[in-house]
Amino acid sequence: MSETASARLTRVLAMVPYISRRPGVTLSELAAEFGVPQRQIEADLDLLMVCGLPGYYPDDLIDVVLDEDGGTVSITFDAGIERPVRFSADEAVALTVALQALADLPGLVDDDAVRSALAKLERLGAVAGENLRVAAASPAPALAEVRRAVDESRQLWIRYYTASRDAVSERTVDPMRLLVTDGQVYLEGWCHLAGAVRHFRVDRIDEVRVLDEPAQAQLWVDSDVPEQMFHPHPSQPTVTLDLGPAARWVAEYYQVEDVQELDDPTWTRVRLRAGGDDWIIRLVMSLGDGARIVDRPDLVETIHRRAEEALAAYR
Repeated sequence: MSETASARLTRVLAMVPYISRRPGVTLSELAAEFGVPQRQIEADLDLLMVCGLPGYYPDDLIDVVLDEDGGTVSITFDAGIERPVRFSADEAVALTVALQALADLPGLVDDDAVRSALAKLERLGAVAGENLRVAAASPAPALAEVRRAVDESRQLWIRYYTASRDAVSERTVDPMRLLVTDGQVYLEGWCHLAGAVRHFRVDRIDEVRVLDEPAQAQLWVDSDVPEQMFHPHPSQPTVTLDLGPAARWVAEYYQVEDVQELDDPTWTRVRLRAGGDDWIIRLVMSLGDGARIVDRPDLVETIHRRAEEALAAYR
């Protein structure tokens, strides 16, 4: 997976205080600490050498001393990055809200670490914790049992709802890890039904049981966290939709390949590649007159037929 600019920026900024406190640290040690190849560390250091304070004269740039013979690196001028971060009032409140929400989600994160961070914020006076209370949404009912299966390395039996097919299936899974991405909690594990690694949204697990059977250890686990869980097959044809004001959220919530503004500024045209035609049909029917299919007359015909069948059932 290619690295994002924000991920590299985070690492490069973290390297400055790390090296400043450990002058003479080796390139191999830096690579191990930040989890990237040594050649990437060398590229990051090249970038740091041209960064610094506004003005960017030689004396304003971060001074990186690289001993190529010994493979060590030191920083003699850090341009102030070593100074502790000072939160603004808005930043402190946002961080406190996020930490309080995490603290109320049992089994998802290290509760002691979260509450320790909250206590430090309050001691620093960054925000008055006693005047700020956050009520997190109820977590998925299956989360605690899924977390237990991951911690104890035991197989799971789950009844799972697959939204793309509008189907419920029963599966046995060897759990590997829990991931949080796209604002959702996913279980990554080996699915015996599919015979492959799959990701299951925990809030779509209708029923769960931790089995006595130990989970099979995986030979290899990808350490990266996927930015997106849904990856439509390239052979699946795209569908173009016109979205009205009440349906514009579709362009932000789902993975789309193109977004165009129409002559009518209240409508937006998007092109997306879904998991299947049935999913598109259910989506458009749920949006009512807020969405129109532009380039798939076969789907339009199916939607009309199903709508007529639904009306007939009411009669």
